[in-house]
Amino acid sequence: MISPFSAEERIIRYLENPNIREALRRAAARFAEGRLQALSELGDFKEVRAKTRSVKERALVRIDDIWGRVREHLEGMGVQVVEATDAKEASGKILEILRGEGAELLIKGKSITSEEIRLNPFLEENGVQVLETDLGERIIQLSGEKPSHLIVPAIHKTKEEVAELFSRYFTEEVPPDPYIITKKVRVDLRPRFLSAGAGLTGANVVSEAPVAFYLMTNEGNGRLCATMPAVYITLCGIEKAVESLEDALWVLNVLPRNSVGLKFSSYVSIFKGPFRWKKRRWFVVLLDNGRRKALQDPKLCEALRCIRCGACMNVCPVYRVMSGQAFSHIYMGGIGAVWTAITEGIEEAYKVASLCTGCGSCDLVCPVEIPISRLVEEVRSRAEKRHPIENIGPKVVSRRKKLFASAAEAAKMVGIYPASSPFTARFKKPEGTVNLYVGCVIDQTMPEIAEDAYRVLLSVGEEPAVLDEECCGLPARVYGDKKEYARLSLKNRRMFAKRPTVFVCDTCLSAFIEYQDPEIEPLSLAEFLLEKGARFSCTRRLKAAVHIPCHLKIHEREGALMKFLEGIEGLELVRDPREAECCGAAGLYRVKYPEVSRAVFDTKAEMVLETGPDLLITTCPSCLTQLKEELRKRHIYVEVLHLAQFLTRFTRCISPSSASEADTGKQSD
Repeated sequence: MISPFSAEERIIRYLENPNIREALRRAAARFAEGRLQALSELGDFKEVRAKTRSVKERALVRIDDIWGRVREHLEGMGVQVVEATDAKEASGKILEILRGEGAELLIKGKSITSEEIRLNPFLEENGVQVLETDLGERIIQLSGEKPSHLIVPAIHKTKEEVAELFSRYFTEEVPPDPYIITKKVRVDLRPRFLSAGAGLTGANVVSEAPVAFYLMTNEGNGRLCATMPAVYITLCGIEKAVESLEDALWVLNVLPRNSVGLKFSSYVSIFKGPFRWKKRRWFVVLLDNGRRKALQDPKLCEALRCIRCGACMNVCPVYRVMSGQAFSHIYMGGIGAVWTAITEGIEEAYKVASLCTGCGSCDLVCPVEIPISRLVEEVRSRAEKRHPIENIGPKVVSRRKKLFASAAEAAKMVGIYPASSPFTARFKKPEGTVNLYVGCVIDQTMPEIAEDAYRVLLSVGEEPAVLDEECCGLPARVYGDKKEYARLSLKNRRMFAKRPTVFVCDTCLSAFIEYQDPEIEPLSLAEFLLEKGARFSCTRRLKAAVHIPCHLKIHEREGALMKFLEGIEGLELVRDPREAECCGAAGLYRVKYPEVSRAVFDTKAEMVLETGPDLLITTCPSCLTQLKEELRKRHIYVEVLHLAQFLTRFTRCISPSSASEADTGKQSD
């Protein structure tokens, strides 16, 4: 069902629903805990990802050949194979099958592909009754909504809401007891399985040798849909194919573990041919709907590796505060933006991509190594109609010298004087032992952080070189200005290739890492200090919590920050799983979607309240601003400092040079 609300109304509606937030919080925590345990039994996750990616890529390279062999085999056994180029044709072909077989009632197993082609409303408009038999899908069908998750379609519903829904449906009181609810639904569905004219399911994977279709369910309803009615229809996207039985079983082994933390689903059904008893017929509908075109796209083709585990949604900070219901199309989250681009087009996909913070959490849990966050950027870059912030924001930042200078002059004209001039203008020095790259935001609005970083480097015996730096280019890349990004990245690679470069902004660090230039050595401040063997001691005992910026986590370089802080004498470091979750800042995102940004921040506020630190330390200026402002709005008074600020105010350097202790800078009493 397409929501009648505008994008803004839909977002606010789901953000303000406390039941959704609580349901998603519980589910996400449960899935995350189970996932780590279940995956550990398969070995190192990096190796698991590499193998699963290989399985999918080998098949995608020869996808037409595989389906040619599958089709030949199936048709030789009496299966009718139908190919559909788009959603409309697929729905029409299924309707033709049902009418030809005289089926007035279609029972369905869970199939996100059927949601993609909007099958249910199409069939009902044409006189076919459709009944969802998966409990989650049945809940969604009765509530008139779309699925909220690829695996758990009713994840946003609490048991109380479900009980109320079925109380209305059964016209009797149904208690909020999952066992009783399931039992009543089972009793209601049983006669439908026996009377339905046709059944339809999707397929999790299809193997070429042997030719077989594999279906995973936790309720057994998929098997009943396939075997009880006289007619069975399998609706399958062409990307579901793999080469062998071993490949198929590997995918089925990884999928539930990475998705919801289960070692296996309750039922795995394998279909190899038509059922001979009572003249049952099997139809296979192969869906293209943009997939073959995507195969030829050098960027979007990577999304075709997706095995529909939904793990990326479980860790998405935006999804977790408003569920899949708030996204405008069937496919949701970061991967949803890419799949919407494939099946609906770029302009529709932009509506989904626009909600992404770019935190990169999805990249880290994808079992087939899809670079989801980069593909979201690709969707944004291709969209013609973009949010005004995405059109002008990167230009303001990347051309900061002229624009910031003009803004400063305008401020002076109305009596507002900036606190200080840019750091790079005052500390410019072309030579030194190490480059200090401070980034646009710190240079122009937080120069005191750059000054503190400068002092820290002096305290460990380094001479920082401060160059006439420009923007790292990442804002331009994220919001789709590829030309500006190319210009900036080329200039930066030439300028910073002589010596190691230390960063006090993790966004800029991320950009330089992604240049993948062997002549550049980008290091965070913590990484550099660790390499130097620098040790610090607190001037008084302190308890500190940490916020790990997303750009540090994306490149798996947060370990150096934590190791460095753990080595500071007199500092009690509070560790919490929420320290690495997105704060909702995401550069310009908090201006673009302030309500979503604030909702995402709630988790961070809870962490601070529950751990009770004296200080909250981070290494990203955007995060720093978000942390300060949102904590203040919630009347949570904890000092928030950049790592460089913390080191100059609350520590002294005790090695490698004792003479450096006096050079650390402003000590706090």
